[in-house]
Amino acid sequence: MKFLYSNEHCSCFNYEKSEGGAIQIRTFKKNERWNEVSKYHKIVFLLKGQIKYNLGIDSENFLTGGNMFLFPSDIELNLTTLEDSDIIVVRLPISEQLCDVYSFEKLLKESHSNAKMDNGYHTLSINERMDIFLELLKAYITEGLRCTYFFQIKIKEMLFIFRAYYSKEELLRFFYPLLTSDISFSEFVLKHKNEVRTVKEFAELSNYSLSGFQKRFKKVFGVTAHKWLNEHRSKSILHEINKKERTLKEISNKYGFSSQSYFNDFCKTNFGLTPGQLRNHKVK
Repeated sequence: MKFLYSNEHCSCFNYEKSEGGAIQIRTFKKNERWNEVSKYHKIVFLLKGQIKYNLGIDSENFLTGGNMFLFPSDIELNLTTLEDSDIIVVRLPISEQLCDVYSFEKLLKESHSNAKMDNGYHTLSINERMDIFLELLKAYITEGLRCTYFFQIKIKEMLFIFRAYYSKEELLRFFYPLLTSDISFSEFVLKHKNEVRTVKEFAELSNYSLSGFQKRFKKVFGVTAHKWLNEHRSKSILHEINKKERTLKEISNKYGFSSQSYFNDFCKTNFGLTPGQLRNHKVK
């Protein structure tokens, strides 16, 4: 199928131009190596081929096509292909949930008491539904559909597939090293995100130094605390405007804007419209 209006897509500021984005397709010839220490948690899907790899001081592992493994941040990956291999790498934001009502935190709390887990890394097979998703994802990206917002949607879809087509025991075993190292911090952030207005306030609330909080936040969530907090604040403000339960002045006061002018500027910068236009759907 032909990919339409490619020039418009490629010139958009949301187009992912780098090869190190949230979703990558990597093709290797036999005996090629991949060595990396990632700043982000990732899932490595081996679509076809055979590899050997180790994570940090973990023992050497062998994997054939149709399987996946977790690649946590700050862990060194050493991978060698034993055959020509096709791989999809997906960046995994720990702040996401498996679905709207089932979080990674809930998975850990529900399952931990019923299973003896170790801190090792476990693989997971690519089942039929995940395979269909990955093949279609590969086609989209190969044809040129590389929008960052599209990638965010596809990552959410991937998590829904994990939730719907893998058992809780499989998910717990697969994600366990990630959850146990980051769960308390991510729980704290998600619980208190509405209580603070600045990164400095968040750091003080968590009893971290500002630099320590920022470093830990970037490691766990994959983005800076300032960017994440601003995006959360923007979503909350837009939700309040659309709900129409409060006046625009009340919303401005609630989120600490010193004047209506600053509130207008914030909305124009983040949404392209004034609060009044957003509420009345006056899109030019």
